[in-house]
Amino acid sequence: MGKKKYRIKTSCPQCGCGGEAEMSEEELKEKYGDVPNIHLECHECMMIMDADVTEAGGKPES
Repeated sequence: MGKKKYRIKTSCPQCGCGGEAEMSEEELKEKYGDVPNIHLECHECMMIMDADVTEAGGKPES
């Protein structure tokens, strides 16, 4: 059985830039800790925003 992968998507409400990354659960915990919410800083305008974390390869939520 393969390891779960997670997709992290961001979209800055202030300047509109965004990004997307995919990482394993271990990579996610190593980088962001064991927290339910991930807060990122926009690389363009420095605004703090929440990241949307979903299981990669899963069905889209409706």
